[in-house]
Amino acid sequence: MKVIASMAFTVALTIVVTAQVPPAVTKAFQQAYPGATISSSVQEREGSRTVFRVDGSHQGRRRVVLYEASGSVIEVAEQVDEKDLPKPVAAAMHSHPRAIYVSGLKVTRGGSVEYRLTLRGTRKTAMVTKPDGTVISFQ
Repeated sequence: MKVIASMAFTVALTIVVTAQVPPAVTKAFQQAYPGATISSSVQEREGSRTVFRVDGSHQGRRRVVLYEASGSVIEVAEQVDEKDLPKPVAAAMHSHPRAIYVSGLKVTRGGSVEYRLTLRGTRKTAMVTKPDGTVISFQ
């Protein structure tokens, strides 16, 4: 099934039933997160390659993992509570006096880690920081 959205651009995603995900992807997810529940799987294009996004929950936390068809991990995005943010990240967020934490993800890709925060109370509602509190973007 293809979902196509259009405005000034067109985005196409292919929704894949979990049973159609390559066995290597399913096996990798199950080995990394025993007991986790898969809520959806989506086949996507990233540049010239096909990747599989697996959304699930594990130990009460939402997790989105991007895999190659071989089962190799490309990116892991894990839900993070405000109390679990590194102190420099929390300080960067609170340096904007009216910013109120709504939700956050810790995103690991290769050896790089960043925190993607959703905020309210300010005109800018999306903040991306490095673990040391360096703000990458604030929109």
